Amino acid sequence: MFLDPDHAGERIRRLLSKQLKHIYHAFIDRDVAYSKNMKKIGIEHASEDDIKNALGDIQAVHKKSTSDVTYSFLHDTKLTGNKDSKALRDFVSKKLRLGHVNGKTLYQRLKMFEISQKQVIEAISESSSKEEIRAELPQG
Repeated sequence: MFLDPDHAGERIRRLLSKQLKHIYHAFIDRDVAYSKNMKKIGIEHASEDDIKNALGDIQAVHKKSTSDVTYSFLHDTKLTGNKDSKALRDFVSKKLRLGHVNGKTLYQRLKMFEISQKQVIEAISESSSKEEIRAELPQG
């Protein structure tokens, strides 16, 4: 599925994901999908290169996940429950190509794409602007 990164696109993605088997997802960053006047958002507004990059990072859905991510892990890494959580989630979701997410959606996508705690920590560690967060990350 490759849908617009807006509310309607996310809703369609969620509904179809519940009904279909053998699903693959591709996400395009919201910031490259705005129209020139910044009033509309959609895949049709993205450049050809941005679309190719998004389609190059297709992820398969795993119905029975082996991911070790938990809600407490997300809280411990400040991806939820912190005043800077939204910015950090945006950074991590962009690095891991998960689309626009809130805390619950981040958890669901990490599980369905079998992304491990280690991969999440590595993504957070790539952020030079989050040095204080990296220092507080759980080790292991």
